[in-house]
Amino acid sequence: MTFSKTHILFLFLIGFIIKGSIHAQTENVRERVFIDVNSNDLLVGETLQYAAFNLSHSTSKISQLSKFLYVELIGEDGVVFQRKHELINGKAHGDFFVPSDITTGQYYLVAYTRWMRNFNDVSKVPLVFINPYKGHKNADSVAVATNVLFNTLSGEIVANEANQVVFKVTQGQKTIASKGRIIGNEQRIADVSSNAAGLGYFEFTPKADVNYQLLLEQPNGGFEFFDLPKVKTDGIGLNISHSSELIEALPIGNVMGGNVTIKHQGETVFERTVQSSFPMRIEREDLPKGILTIAFSDSQGNEQFSAPLFNTAIQQTEGAISATTRTTVNVAEELPKGSYSISVRKQFNKHLPEQHATFAKHSLTFPKGLNLNEQQQATIFQSFQSKPIPETVDYLPEYRYQLLEGQLVTDGGNAPISGQNVILSLTGESTINMSVGKTDKNGKFLVEYTTVNRGIPTSAHLSINDFEHEYTFQVQNNFVDHSFSFSPVIIDTTQLESIRQRSIISQIDNAYFTPTLDSTGIKNSVLPTIAAFNASYEFDDYVRFRSLKQHFVEYIPFAGVRERKDGKRFVVYSVDEGVKFETSPLILLDGVPVNGADLLEFSPYRIKSVDILNKRLFFGSLIRDGVLSFQTIEGNLGGFNINSNHLGFELLTPEPNSTPKNFEPSNNPRIPDTRIQLLWQPDFEVNEAGIQQINFITSDVEGNFELVIEGFAENGTPITIVKNIEVKALSNE
Repeated sequence: MTFSKTHILFLFLIGFIIKGSIHAQTENVRERVFIDVNSNDLLVGETLQYAAFNLSHSTSKISQLSKFLYVELIGEDGVVFQRKHELINGKAHGDFFVPSDITTGQYYLVAYTRWMRNFNDVSKVPLVFINPYKGHKNADSVAVATNVLFNTLSGEIVANEANQVVFKVTQGQKTIASKGRIIGNEQRIADVSSNAAGLGYFEFTPKADVNYQLLLEQPNGGFEFFDLPKVKTDGIGLNISHSSELIEALPIGNVMGGNVTIKHQGETVFERTVQSSFPMRIEREDLPKGILTIAFSDSQGNEQFSAPLFNTAIQQTEGAISATTRTTVNVAEELPKGSYSISVRKQFNKHLPEQHATFAKHSLTFPKGLNLNEQQQATIFQSFQSKPIPETVDYLPEYRYQLLEGQLVTDGGNAPISGQNVILSLTGESTINMSVGKTDKNGKFLVEYTTVNRGIPTSAHLSINDFEHEYTFQVQNNFVDHSFSFSPVIIDTTQLESIRQRSIISQIDNAYFTPTLDSTGIKNSVLPTIAAFNASYEFDDYVRFRSLKQHFVEYIPFAGVRERKDGKRFVVYSVDEGVKFETSPLILLDGVPVNGADLLEFSPYRIKSVDILNKRLFFGSLIRDGVLSFQTIEGNLGGFNINSNHLGFELLTPEPNSTPKNFEPSNNPRIPDTRIQLLWQPDFEVNEAGIQQINFITSDVEGNFELVIEGFAENGTPITIVKNIEVKALSNE
């Protein structure tokens, strides 16, 4: 549904984002989701656990614009699951037990809000699932040509200046480590190498009239030449160097009179005109923490280039915390006020790099342990173009309630489609749960509704209380149609032993520690649409008759049936003096509006009871003089056939709001404890900055574990903390 008012986006900015200037509001209207998972690589029998943070795209503070989050797991064969989560303080979490029928391959865990669809934004985390019980054949290796890309911060190599150059070596989609040298005029300029991510770095001062090449050594002993970009005599550039306390920015080339600007969340935090060739030294503590943007503009004010500037890194502790099996471990960590998720898990060989909160805004994935200079170099080949804010929006945010969008359609004739009341009835609960929306001139409607969070589909019905014309409904799906590319999973011999060990562990875990489901169920927390009725009648308490009309004639005085030449209809009598009913009553069967004339022909032996409201009903834009609410014995319309103006379907309800419980190991040493996931806390709230105590119990599994804290401080600063934990067997000596 397109709400194509020229200023509707501005109106939402005014309504939902009050603080700051109009410019700041426009920048802050976008949302993004950071997804933290306990592991990117999982085996059959293991559990994927995830935590999602709904954030302002610009400030990284928790966003209150959307209340519901859509999460999907997608593989090459299609959708594995679709879920909806209610966001509590901007956060949600869930899990997925990897079943034995899943196929080895790459998958994506995808999350987004309805509002994010206006910007074509979705957040995704690549995953690899491995099924050791099904055969897996690696894709046939095909000889792929080696390719090398060169780049600088400005995109130009400047003559007669010291240039910082980054290169990337790939073979198809695979990055490779390599060695070589830079040559010019058949002379060696520098020895270079690339790491496992295919990235290499060197500095050199080129001459304008020399062609430079990379001589790259081949694994078979040969070599291959790659031309560097043409050197520019009038080029411009910017060299950036990081130290623990300073950021040094050195403009090179034809830059006099230009301007260097650093921005954070759209606001300028540093600006200086280039007056000399001396470097600009900026105190790191004078800049906000995070990934900033540095840009260079020429003397005419034209921006020549911009790039990310790193003032943040993963906080990784050197050395490992020592622990023994089957003991309680306490880790003290200082954290600012904010929201976090915490994972303690054994480390294995990984197929995919991890995503961290520190770099989530730009969807960057770095190997852990990179310093600031290496991070700066690694982003040279990344694109950081910001999307424009659309002038109109197609999807309203689910700010307080869930939204159902659709269109009322007629085959023609004189049936009016504008201003019609569309009623949504949710019949999966014990009380009446209805919502109403009104159609626009094109028949489009938007209905707000609430459900009980059960995590399963609930029966839903759309109807219109006009039974004189024929209508049909079209309903929009709130889930997105995705188009992803999937890379083949390659399992090499170095990973086979690790897979075998994990497979044994998961079998033991599932044999001893199968979780039990809560059989008490989830209570209905949704307030009934009609709070109270005037009268109620159980048909079994009275003599049953062959027609509904006879029941009203014999013992139901608050309502009746009138019969005229054009047919029969229900009427409700007003109990308020001076109030004369003028419109027909609302007739409900198991909470669904139906045609009273059709219901009068329905068998009364299938009716359990009727509730009567003898007052005028004001229900959104719908006004009715009284309500007759019938319930069938079965509670599912009892076989009543709604012939027209109706659509029955299912709506997915949000996942239940629950607190994950970490495993409590047995004191009996004869019961094995083979957990590799020692702790998962997806909703760790720090209400007061300071030292936080993180406790967990080790299992019988020895080896290297990793404590990872991901999240965001209250001011939006991303936090990633990694600590290594070495677990050894408890000595009996």
